[in-house]
Amino acid sequence: MSTLASQIITRALIVLQDVDAVRWSFAELYEWVYDAQLAIVLAKPSALAASVAIEMQPGTLQKLATPGHLSLLRVTRNLQGPAEARTGGRAVRPTTRDILDTTAPDWHFASPKAEVRQIVFDEACPREFYIYPANNGSGVVEAVVALTPEMPAITGDATVIESYAVPLALPEIYMLPVLDFVLYRAYSKDAAGADAGRATFHYQQFATAVGIKIQVESGTSPNVRAGVTAS
Repeated sequence: MSTLASQIITRALIVLQDVDAVRWSFAELYEWVYDAQLAIVLAKPSALAASVAIEMQPGTLQKLATPGHLSLLRVTRNLQGPAEARTGGRAVRPTTRDILDTTAPDWHFASPKAEVRQIVFDEACPREFYIYPANNGSGVVEAVVALTPEMPAITGDATVIESYAVPLALPEIYMLPVLDFVLYRAYSKDAAGADAGRATFHYQQFATAVGIKIQVESGTSPNVRAGVTAS
């Protein structure tokens, strides 16, 4: 069951002792719910990820063309036929630019093919990647990408809590970090009820929860259990 923004807002107002939303309005708390999800995805891109089919462009340089695709996480395999069919093809392996530059200096100008064999990814440019060999523009690969959380527009009266009964983009397990982020922003507001100490406390709670989630996942990944180093 998805967590609703209205649930986060209601809990926050109870902690803030402002159940009637006098100091903090529903609308601004809703914006902070969205901000919290953005902050989590920036710290942990896999918090909101999906497997997608990406059509290759001619050449070695490829880009994530869909605006909602925040960054590339992994390219898994080639796909045969239409992207919608998801018929699997040859696996795609990661490599480094140095290896390709050394073993095949002309790899950017090699004869283009439909099948992708290797990928070069630079974290400094997360929406772009290079492939080898150069593609002829007909290839399709399956990849895992991080998604940008969406902020659904509310319907109904903005002063009624039921109008904010929209699901969070992130899974339910992120409910508490989202709540702590909302409280951090609320206590940071330059108005009656501001409390720098409480703001710092809730931000630390948020950062710790997200950090622990990253550590736990890195230690319990099926790759780690199998003695495989994730790439």
